[in-house]
Amino acid sequence: MSHKTGAILTEHLSSEFSKEFEKVSLSLPVSLSFDYKILSCLKYSDQTAAYLLYQKSSRQKVLLKTACDPIFTEALTNENYILNLINRQCKPDTAVFPVALKLGELNGTYYFIRSYIQGHTLEELCESNYKKTGLPEGQALLYITQVVKLLHFLHSLTPPVIHRDVKPQNVVVDAGGICHLIDLGISCHIPKRKRSDTPVMGTQATAPPEFFYKQTADVRSDLYSVGILLHYCVTGEYDISPDSLCEFSPNVRRIIEKCTRKVPNERYQTAKELLQDLLLCTPFH
Repeated sequence: MSHKTGAILTEHLSSEFSKEFEKVSLSLPVSLSFDYKILSCLKYSDQTAAYLLYQKSSRQKVLLKTACDPIFTEALTNENYILNLINRQCKPDTAVFPVALKLGELNGTYYFIRSYIQGHTLEELCESNYKKTGLPEGQALLYITQVVKLLHFLHSLTPPVIHRDVKPQNVVVDAGGICHLIDLGISCHIPKRKRSDTPVMGTQATAPPEFFYKQTADVRSDLYSVGILLHYCVTGEYDISPDSLCEFSPNVRRIIEKCTRKVPNERYQTAKELLQDLLLCTPFH
């Protein structure tokens, strides 16, 4: 572990910490240890880390993210800002987004604590099917329809917010079958100046073509990613081909094709427009 990353976990920088977290007894700095206790390490790299914590005051599990690289510290700050913006809305959809709890800095390492959403990501649900990776089309449509409703909520904020990283790993389905959209670290308002870090920060498998040409992202960029997500949920594959599209009913195939057109003007122009077509195909909506 780098010294900067270790700073958030210990009062004093220590070379004794290794990347093999299961062999190390981790401790939080005094400023956090009064109310939080580490349960496990969920993710680690030289630039970022994520930990599952227990919050003593609420008796709830929460998520701690740390970062020392400027790009990733900006993402933590941005996620805190976007989640606070969402949570200030007096609308039902705010309940399915994480709640920002604490943002701070210690010895050059930034940390962000938010509520933890218990459940399984769409990736985990799709990969858990041993006979064939993916979900039945009807089940996938139920999840994707929820995701598009959440995107419609984000796109309807003042000013509008685009997620920019819609992917299976960022949709968590709880025990009640409710979808939660997470990881809003690279979300942004519209309009937004062109960002050269978009392809780096986003996920290439689900990113629209404009990201790679450093063009300005808008709501149609999220809808492109939804098309890839729907395709993945049924086939287990990101790459769309004539053969893979044959696995879908005609109406759903047309939705995927329209979402993923290379020219934004040829896609669905709003989440509401996409939602209307999805609801026509979705059972029990």
